Amino acid sequence: MIRRVIDPHQSIFPYSGVYYYAYAETPISFLIMAQYQTSFGSNSPSTLYIVDDDQAIRSAITLLAYSMGWQARPYASASEFLANYQRSKSDCLVLDLRMPGMNGVELLEELGNRGIAIPTVVITAQKDDTLVSRAQTAGASVVLTKPFRNQRLVEHIINALETDTHH
Repeated sequence: MIRRVIDPHQSIFPYSGVYYYAYAETPISFLIMAQYQTSFGSNSPSTLYIVDDDQAIRSAITLLAYSMGWQARPYASASEFLANYQRSKSDCLVLDLRMPGMNGVELLEELGNRGIAIPTVVITAQKDDTLVSRAQTAGASVVLTKPFRNQRLVEHIINALETDTHH
């Protein structure tokens, strides 16, 4: 359900239950067209797992998740995510393709080996056709190249959540 439409040139930040609007020039520009809350009939909001070694990207996507009414669980590495992941009714993984240690494709492949299917949106600053192909084969819904508009990321997350067969 659409909750609120805002100016596409502004950002929306939740803070103590009050929304503040601010122009933002960040690696992921904060352009949110609508606030959309997805819970698929449960009383708890969707959970967005964010795995990216870049603190600024993790923080930006975490703020975006909260502004959309989702829970956010940021992780700096694939191994940290694997050590802490617990499947919820409705969740989505936003995953950086290139990270030190286990990269995004290797994480997707490991999840597959463990029998875990989670809707995944892969993000990358350097598009590598071989890694993109492996990510899609391993189950990524889409691969977005940084920088991208939040609206585009939100649309792909919503699509992934709505097509998740495990909720």
